[in-house]
Amino acid sequence: MNIFSVSLDMTMFIKKLLSEEEFHDNFNTVDFVKKTLVCFSLEDKKPLWRLWGYAYNNPGVEHAEIIVLRELSKFLGSNPMKKDSQYKVTLYATYSPCLNCCEEIWKFLQKEKVIMNLNISKFYNFYDYDNKISLKVLRKKGVEIKTMTLEDYKACFYLFVHPKEIFQPCEELDAQCERNEIDLDDLWNEEIEDDIFRRKRQNSELFTSDGDENNAFIRLQNDTKTPKKDEQKEPQAKIPVKLPPIKYMDRKEGVKRKLSFDEPN
Repeated sequence: MNIFSVSLDMTMFIKKLLSEEEFHDNFNTVDFVKKTLVCFSLEDKKPLWRLWGYAYNNPGVEHAEIIVLRELSKFLGSNPMKKDSQYKVTLYATYSPCLNCCEEIWKFLQKEKVIMNLNISKFYNFYDYDNKISLKVLRKKGVEIKTMTLEDYKACFYLFVHPKEIFQPCEELDAQCERNEIDLDDLWNEEIEDDIFRRKRQNSELFTSDGDENNAFIRLQNDTKTPKKDEQKEPQAKIPVKLPPIKYMDRKEGVKRKLSFDEPN
């Protein structure tokens, strides 16, 4: 087995394509999936992929996002950026990151100074107050966060599964994409950030901005708790939107393609 294809813990897979079965099992919007899958790419300004692969969470040990960040940090430590260049990280995640993963993402971005795009298939504990705040903080800090559209699923399939097969969407994908987009728009418009600045400084910090405590986002632990189920706002019924027919994704549709889909020899 090539050590550059699969890591020893069997949760990180470098320069290895997903199988169609793995992709549909994890990125479908019908079944509840207990594990998290994150596909990632690191590209330079050309743009060419310098590192790519995917990772699963290690149950009870580490989340998939942390495993990916560690691999990216290892690569960037051995391949520092030139002064006139900048790397971009693109993530396709089956679930949105939790509060702790958001904090680790921000620490990573502070250290590595890269651009990050985060594409989300499903929300993780969407009505958890801390999780909602952490996503808003990441967005405020410059991370481009969006829910995956049909075109994003096609792009992810094209880049990480098979460059020549036609993507077949799972049942109700178009309706779920529409619901996710509405929920994310509602989150961006929800006024919860101001509450953070009114919290007592006795709580531990979530993220800080260059060490400036006056601009710190405070982690809510004691006096802010997740609302009880009967207090949570239930999402309104969403009307499925008819999306255009699926077309074959070729290189002319603006998807940045990696150097090679072949596994290392």
